[in-house]
Amino acid sequence: DNNLAGAAWVWTRSGGAWAQQGNKLVGSGAAGNVVYQGYSVSISGDGNTAIVGGPGDNGNVGAAWVFTAGAPQEPNWMLKSPANSPTARWLPAMTYDAARGQVVLFGGYRDAFGNGNDTWVWDGTNWTQKSPSNSPPPRYGHGLTYDAARGQVVLFGGADSNNVVRNDTWVWDGTNWSQKSPATSPTPRAYPAMAYDAARGRVVLFGGYRGALGAGNDTWVWDGTNWTQESPAISPTPRYGHGIAYDAARAQVVLFGGGWTDTWVWDGTNWTQKS
Repeated sequence: DNNLAGAAWVWTRSGGAWAQQGNKLVGSGAAGNVVYQGYSVSISGDGNTAIVGGPGDNGNVGAAWVFTAGAPQEPNWMLKSPANSPTARWLPAMTYDAARGQVVLFGGYRDAFGNGNDTWVWDGTNWTQKSPSNSPPPRYGHGLTYDAARGQVVLFGGADSNNVVRNDTWVWDGTNWSQKSPATSPTPRAYPAMAYDAARGRVVLFGGYRGALGAGNDTWVWDGTNWTQESPAISPTPRYGHGIAYDAARAQVVLFGGGWTDTWVWDGTNWTQKS
């Protein structure tokens, strides 16, 4: 680079794609013009320090420059411009499909087009509509999460085109949807929250709007074949439209919101409110 002065670039790989991080690295104080900075590079185990060699420095005596990562920048939102996109909609469901390295989106309320039952995947650059031979009926407000133990995306519930809540269970394998026939299921509902509990290898579902039964505070787990209702000693208050996610650092499922400001964690047996 720069007539053999040299330079080094930092790249990271995520989801099968490479992305440059920051500007190129050029050490200051080089002796001479033909330095070959970047001819050799070594990176520390934590990825925060790089040593960049320049064997041509000072008439081939050589030199090395040490670069350390600065304070991490605050994450930022970037507006993407994909060539294709799903139509505008409310209350679809999305999850990351780790087996296929894609984000999966299903359904949602599409205003004049009504409820959808279209399936889309996002690869980091573009949306692609899938053409499964079987699909769940149109709906919005359903639950969706990735089941890592079985390598499938699991869908439950939601409200249909007549605003009737449902309790069907479907799984996505990257090509097709398959309806499951569990011996027991949660009651029909929309706006439940679902997350995969990696510590216990099961999908957790909590609450939701159950039509005439109102908001629920029941806890269910999915093992790939059947739903089982749990019987915790303490549970969050009934709610819908809340969020839950798995906290891998603490091996707990975390719940927040649904019209409340309380935070709860699930350890596979009981809910505990955090203070």
